[in-house]
Order: sequence, then structure tokens, then C-alpha cells
Amino acid sequence: MAKQRLLSLDVFRGLAVIGMIFVNSVAVFHYRADVPAYGLFLHAPWAGLTVADLVFPFFIFMVGVSLPFALPAEKGLPARAVVLKLLKRACLLFLIGLALTLSFADWGQPIRLLGVLQRIGLTFLGAALFFISFGWRAQVAAIIVILAGYAVLQMTPFPDVPLDLMAPGQNFSSWFDRLVLGDHVYARNAAVPYEPEGLLGTLPSIAQALMGALTGTLIRARGCTKATLRQLCAAGLVFTVLGFALAPLHPIVKATWSSTFVLATSGLALLVFAALIWCLDIKGWRGSCATFAQAFGINAITAYVAHTYLMAPLLLNDGTLALQEKLSSLLPAELAMLVPVMVVVLVSWTPVALMKRKGIILKV
Repeated sequence: MAKQRLLSLDVFRGLAVIGMIFVNSVAVFHYRADVPAYGLFLHAPWAGLTVADLVFPFFIFMVGVSLPFALPAEKGLPARAVVLKLLKRACLLFLIGLALTLSFADWGQPIRLLGVLQRIGLTFLGAALFFISFGWRAQVAAIIVILAGYAVLQMTPFPDVPLDLMAPGQNFSSWFDRLVLGDHVYARNAAVPYEPEGLLGTLPSIAQALMGALTGTLIRARGCTKATLRQLCAAGLVFTVLGFALAPLHPIVKATWSSTFVLATSGLALLVFAALIWCLDIKGWRGSCATFAQAFGINAITAYVAHTYLMAPLLLNDGTLALQEKLSSLLPAELAMLVPVMVVVLVSWTPVALMKRKGIILKV
């Protein structure tokens, strides 16, 4: 297992990237061109969980799963060299994310400082440093402390607006972002401004990555066996049920990465991952779908950056809008809009498919 590349890991990571590209494209087409969309493919307005809300936490979970497979290769290096290497990768992710923001920025407005790639970079650094420094028991303890502490912290009173976990921006972590970042947040024009990839929200994101790291550690230690899958499925069911059961007390909110959000999405990620391990690594099933997703998983950041630049030109042009109108006369408008969206996915796949064929892996 130490020397094998786990196909299910690449495929699941690839599916998460495909999901990101898909839901981002749906959002751009829906909000900027006023094209009807299925609600499941749009993020929940605040509290709640849709299909669109699953893709990012699934990717974060797989960042953690990758750690036990990737970091043992660094064992021969001095501790300082390993830390510097991790720091470099995290900084590159953060800077790439910031560069994407700046390339689309309105320079007359405050610039958003955080974002998806910045959250991935910070989460990777925190989880990787903890993983190489402590054993699995300390990781379990850290997850519990972070999730419990963050839930309590979210309910701490703050000065500018009343506390209401069901209302956008009316929680401690959103207030902290307003305090530290000022207007440099995503939803700066909301009634109560907030940042969905905020500073304090990185802590439960790190906890989610550590849950993935524990999963990867279990698989490396015991292999892809039926017993391992039973453990993954049991843990997945427990976390999913716990997350939804606690939601009435502490709502599931992606924009704050609430503790219940971490539990529910990590549980679902475990169930999906177990299913992929069964199909791909145990049964050995192969096919074009797995190959398609694997290309995204191997060069995930490349695919994400590519789609960021491709979405608007491919979707918001006269030809695509005319096609959408014609398709809407034959199909429900919500279904018709998925055709141009899938074009974005396919065009984003082209460079990473070529890279896979050439054996090129761009590691950030």
C-alpha cells in the first residue's frame, strides 16, 4: 500500500474537482445570465446542505486522506526541511488563489483576501504540521477540541449585531473576519458582511482534514479490506447522523464551516470514499468514468485554475445564450442549462487529460 497509488483517492479527489467546476459554472450562469437552475446545484443561502455544498468539504477531506500517502516520503529529510517544504506548498496555494482574485478584481473596490485556494493552503499547512508532529490519539483529541470549541466560540456574543446562527454574518467568526479583514471579504455588500472562507473557519477545516488523515492512516495500516470498509462505513454513518441530529442546536452552515457541517460532510465523504474503494481498489472495476475523474484528481489545482478563466468566456457569450434559449424550448430550462455547464467541465478536462497522458503532474 505504501508504494501503490490509491486509485479511489485520485478518483474521489477528481470527482470533488469536477463538482467544484460544475457548481461554480452553474452559479455563474444562473446569477450573471439569469438562467434558471436546480436548487440542489446552488449553495444553500445560509443554513442547510445541498449537493453544491458537498464538493468543497469533500476535497478538504481528501487533502487529509492524502497526507499519510504523501508525507512518509519526507521522512529522510530533516524536520526543518520538511516544515519549509510544507510552508512553501501552502504559500504557493495561497498566492495562486490571491492571483486568481486579483486577475478578476475591480480595482475601485476592496480586494477580497481569502478564497477557496487560500483555504486549501492554510488547511493543508495546519493539518500536515499536526500530522507529522503527533500520533493518531492526539489527532483525535485535536478534532474533538476544535469542533467542540468552535461550536462554543460561534455562540459567543460580539459587539456589532445580535447573535443569530441562522442569519448570515451574525456569528462570532464572521464578526472576527469583519474586525480583522474589514471590507476585504467576499460578501462585503451583504446586510451583515461575511467571508465564507474566513480566518476562524480554517480551524474546523483543519479538523476535517485531520479526519481524512486518520482515514488514510487506517487504510495504509490495514489495507483495502472488507473489515476496513466496514469501519469506514460505520464511522461515516455515525458522523452523518450526528451532524444532522445536532443541526437543530447548531445549524449546518458551509459559510462558517460549522462543526455540524464538518461532521455531516465528513460522514458522507467516508461513505462515498468507501464505495469507491470497494468498486475501484477491491473489485478492480475500471472504465471511462474513472479515467475521466482520475485526470482531474491527479492535477486538481491545474483544473481548478483553468476553469476559473474558462467559465465566463464559455458561458456568458451570445452563442451560448442563444443555445440555451433554443434548448429551453425543448427541455426544462434548468436541465437545458446543464449542457453549456458540462461543456465547461469538458474543456477544463482537456489540459489535465493531456498532462495525464504525458505523465505530467504539477505538484503545488
